Amino acid sequence: MSCEYFADKGMKIEGNYWLVHPQTGEAWDEESAAAFIAGYQPPHLSEEAIAARKDELVGEIKRAVYDCLEAQLWRVTKAQERVQLAQLGGSEAEQAAAVAALQAELAKREALRQKSDEAELEVAELTSIEAIDAFSFTAEL
Repeated sequence: MSCEYFADKGMKIEGNYWLVHPQTGEAWDEESAAAFIAGYQPPHLSEEAIAARKDELVGEIKRAVYDCLEAQLWRVTKAQERVQLAQLGGSEAEQAAAVAALQAELAKREALRQKSDEAELEVAELTSIEAIDAFSFTAEL
């Protein structure tokens, strides 16, 4: 949408007619209408809207990562139990294999966290609603 001025109807802003300036309450004249139109930015493209959408997207990324980590927590628990079993009665080779399996699971989780951090930095660099809406992130281990 946009805004346009009609001398007889006032300023049409996003489909609504305003007989007075929405922020100052003063009647429109050619000068104030031209100044308003020159500085007008649709509400959905404002800096506040972009910042709010960025915050929302970062929240979605964090929730997706959290859900993925929670869903895979059983793998870490299982690897920790194998380490404990190997320490209680296994050979050094079994202990080393169990520790390596645990380290591999923890490395996967850390890689997802790094991917999340990188995605959040990418979101911070986006400058338009279109770019934000086009951004996608998938949380997978």
